[in-house]
Amino acid sequence: MKKAMAVLAVLSLVAFAGQVAVDLNPVERDGDWLVYDDGSPKWLTWGGTYRGVWFNIEDFIPGGGNGMLEQSEFWFYHHSSYPWDTSDVYLEIWNGDAMGPMSQLDQTMITAVHYAPVYASYDPMVGVEANFWALANTEMSAGGWPAILGDGHNPGTIFHSFFSDDFIVWEPWDINGACNYFVSVNWNPGAFDNTTWGSLKATF
Repeated sequence: MKKAMAVLAVLSLVAFAGQVAVDLNPVERDGDWLVYDDGSPKWLTWGGTYRGVWFNIEDFIPGGGNGMLEQSEFWFYHHSSYPWDTSDVYLEIWNGDAMGPMSQLDQTMITAVHYAPVYASYDPMVGVEANFWALANTEMSAGGWPAILGDGHNPGTIFHSFFSDDFIVWEPWDINGACNYFVSVNWNPGAFDNTTWGSLKATF
């Protein structure tokens, strides 16, 4: 019996390698930004050299198309039991659909901080297609650091957060269902002014 329990414990550790459950207070998010996570941090993960969120404008504005990014926001978490080997990370923007990032538009190096938002700002703004990715590239680390925050299970949702070690195969971040990294973007429609954008958001 003890041997069976030990085997199950090892299998459990393997299954959850690179991620740790946390129970943190909800974080405040800007309502004007595009975001998939629910605001309640439940996991941190360092799995995958690349961790990204695929944004589909149709999820936010039916019939929406190309737009402009002013900023992206990422949340990281430094767990005392899992120290980072570096706080430096590349935040990148790519065009691409659910199959993966296809063409790089921007790469900005930032220094991650513990349990607080970090930003990449774009001046001039970055033009993106209706499907695009915001991702953390941890190539500067030997183990996928810094660890990114994520929410818990969101039943019935399509996967939008993915990880990869080779930038070819992208696996959904699946913990008993679709979960989402804490990544958001300040997106502006290319063909509408701010007043029209505000009206659209109020409608949908």
